[in-house]
Amino acid sequence: MAEIRATDILPEELVTLVEQVLPVQMKARDEAKVKLPDEASCATAEAMFAGSPLIMREHFPHDVDQALGLFPVLLEILAGTGGAAAQAAQTLKKAIAAGELDPAEALRALPAGDDAIFAAWRQRLPESPRALNFLAASALWPGLNAAALALAPRVPENLPHERGHCPLCGSLPYITFLRQKEGLRFGVCSFCGHEHRIRRLCCPYCDEADTSKLKLFRVEEYPGVAVGVCETCSMYVKTLDYRELDKTMLPSLDDMATVALDVLAQGQGYKRPTLSAWGF
Repeated sequence: MAEIRATDILPEELVTLVEQVLPVQMKARDEAKVKLPDEASCATAEAMFAGSPLIMREHFPHDVDQALGLFPVLLEILAGTGGAAAQAAQTLKKAIAAGELDPAEALRALPAGDDAIFAAWRQRLPESPRALNFLAASALWPGLNAAALALAPRVPENLPHERGHCPLCGSLPYITFLRQKEGLRFGVCSFCGHEHRIRRLCCPYCDEADTSKLKLFRVEEYPGVAVGVCETCSMYVKTLDYRELDKTMLPSLDDMATVALDVLAQGQGYKRPTLSAWGF
């Protein structure tokens, strides 16, 4: 968190928000009650080798009751941060009280990939457009990640790492990292948080492997971090080399701490196809 504050790019209200929400999420993940589907209802090994995820995102298990209970807790935290985020929280609270907004609908829409409700609220909350995304993503994450941890052993051991999407739910990674002496590359799923092996030299978004179309740049102020850009799909992804970083691996926070590199990549015309782990 000190590193994130030192960047002096993100608003203090946002940093404080994440600082308060993270321990709530970690405690909730340990307490999540998730019913896993029967193996017969999941993708077969043959289907997974062909690129299918174990379970489609819209059917991915999570603790619905827990997410509904966390939503108002997170909304109160958001309301206490000050600034535009606090004003957005008050607007959302009034909308819920008036029956204009149903948190359960938002919690159903996010796994289904239905952006309509979030798009409508981005229009209504121009000063804090991702407030509802943040609440839904943060409320769902504990149950989703608990399910991902429980389902990970079902991924075939010899599954090739040819594709960038999550083998559990099919979602794209929001960041990648290197670890172990061999420099194995992993993606962190933007939906369920599962950490999965991917090819070292490839675009995790379009699977481009032609190195002449893949470029890498680094900034001296961010040692151990590289930004990979793909000329085929015009997307970029940050890669953290934890072999060079003397700190605990916390991808969701390391992503925030390197937001200056996002600004740099986007300034060059490259895009990021996923939101952060926080829904913004």
